[in-house]
Amino acid sequence: MKTILSIGILFLSTSIICAQAIQDQNPSQPFRVGNAVPPNYTIALGINAIDNGESPLPFDAVYSFKTPFFITAERRFKSKLSIGLTISTNQLVIRSVEKGYVSIDAVGQFYFNEYLFNSKKIEMYAGLGLGRFFLENNGNNTLNITGGGRYWISNHYGVSFQGFGKVGLSPLYPSVYNHYQYNLGLVWRSNRGDKVKVVDNVYK
Repeated sequence: MKTILSIGILFLSTSIICAQAIQDQNPSQPFRVGNAVPPNYTIALGINAIDNGESPLPFDAVYSFKTPFFITAERRFKSKLSIGLTISTNQLVIRSVEKGYVSIDAVGQFYFNEYLFNSKKIEMYAGLGLGRFFLENNGNNTLNITGGGRYWISNHYGVSFQGFGKVGLSPLYPSVYNHYQYNLGLVWRSNRGDKVKVVDNVYK
C-alpha cells in the first residue's frame, strides 16, 4: 500500500508540473472558426488500483497494482450530464495465480459540484453504467456505480480521481464477484463553449 501511495504522489506531482509548463508556454485559449459551439470532450489517463472484492469493505483488502493503467474518453453535454468510456488494465491474483485483467466500462454521469462549491476549478460527479471485465479467456458483466472529482490546473489540464464499485451480474465469474477500482490520472478537455467570445470576427 505504501508503494501505491508513493507512486500515486509521484504521478500526481509530475502531472501538475507538466500541465503547468504546457499552460505557461501557451497561455491563450485556442480559437475557432464558424458559429458552432465546440463540444466539450475530456480524455483522462493514468494509473489504477483494484480491490478484487474478497472483503465486503472497500479498504480492507490487498490492492492489485501491476500494469495498472487506464484511459477514459468522455463527452460532456451542455447540461450537467455526460457519458464516458473507460478501458483499464491490471493483474489480479486469483487462487495464487496472477491473471491479466482488462475491463471496458461505459457510464452516464451527473455533475453536482455547482451545488457544493463556488469554484470553476473543482468538478464532482456520480454515475451509473455497465461494464465487462476479462481474465484471460473468461469474463463477466458488471453493474457499475462510480463517483469522482477533478481539479483543473488550467483551462485545459487537470488532475482526476475516480472510484468504481463493480457489482457482478449473473452468471458470475467463480473467483471475482464484486470489486472496486480507483483511478488517479491527468485529464485534458477541449475548449469550453461557454467561454468562447467573439472579437473582430475571431473566436477566442
